[in-house]
Amino acid sequence: MTRLRTLIGAGSLAALAALFGATQPAPVEAKTVHYANEKACPVVADRPDHKPWIREQIAHTVNGDIAYFRFGHGTPIVLQTGFRATLAEWDAAFLTDLAKRHEVIVFDNRGIGRSEPAASSFTARDMTLDAAALIDTLRLSDVTFVGWSMGGAIAQQLALDAPLAVRRIVLMSAPAPGSLGVPVTPDVEATLSGNAGTTFMDVMRVLFPPNAVDAAQRCFRQNMFQPASYRPPAISATVTEGQSVLLHDWSSDEAAAAALKNVRLATLILTGADDQVLPKQNSEALAGQIPHAQLLVVRSAGHAMMYQYPHALAAAINTFIATSRPPGRAE
Repeated sequence: MTRLRTLIGAGSLAALAALFGATQPAPVEAKTVHYANEKACPVVADRPDHKPWIREQIAHTVNGDIAYFRFGHGTPIVLQTGFRATLAEWDAAFLTDLAKRHEVIVFDNRGIGRSEPAASSFTARDMTLDAAALIDTLRLSDVTFVGWSMGGAIAQQLALDAPLAVRRIVLMSAPAPGSLGVPVTPDVEATLSGNAGTTFMDVMRVLFPPNAVDAAQRCFRQNMFQPASYRPPAISATVTEGQSVLLHDWSSDEAAAAALKNVRLATLILTGADDQVLPKQNSEALAGQIPHAQLLVVRSAGHAMMYQYPHALAAAINTFIATSRPPGRAE
């Protein structure tokens, strides 16, 4: 508890200003890449979700119970998933590659499965406190925090509120706050919300560019992270509504948008050039606001690009971790 208070308390914007002073964001380091096509339905050796000893665990944190899986060896990577997603939505090949060099922790967001089942509040700050509490309870250090989609908003809030909890952040297909961002359109939100009449193919058409939809339809389910001890839970109407409000609030959060220029964590921003959910302008804006951020734009990639390029994206994250140095901090 004391450690968690230190992580959160030290992350106030006043403390950041005292430590680092007011600065303007440095020019962004941007790169556009074209990855070779990867096999749509790969046979992945040593998939952690196929190991019989992989079991769901419960972290009894000061912020409530959080259900998680933990595997691999090395410095920790904590991954937070997106809107109405369970931890099963992570691509197994992507996680397998990360686990070759790092300890990987994936968890269910509050209100999903065994994570704080009675949760009724879903603000960005609520979920940031959950992530910080999980990191504190597991006593992790030198943490890389990866947030996909809505999870990228939580990663940004974590960098603002609890920068001592993590060493670096990866924003994958993430929304930019306030007027920096291009929000999810009502039609896309309706599809991802599972509205009546929505089909699996409808969701694939939103998550992937047209040239990848057929492969996604064939392979998405088998490529998911699926431990034998885990059954992806249904997403309640309470969670759907709460997370929808979170995203709407984030799209008007001008305070967060302004505060991002004070972030002093090493930051990698990954976006698909063909993202139909959160267009790449979100990532470009984030890269322009967060000092010394690295931006990687992947051609022919959609919102769920870790399913299209699991090995290439894991390699990019591994390289970032190996070479990153927190801005303004001596190593």
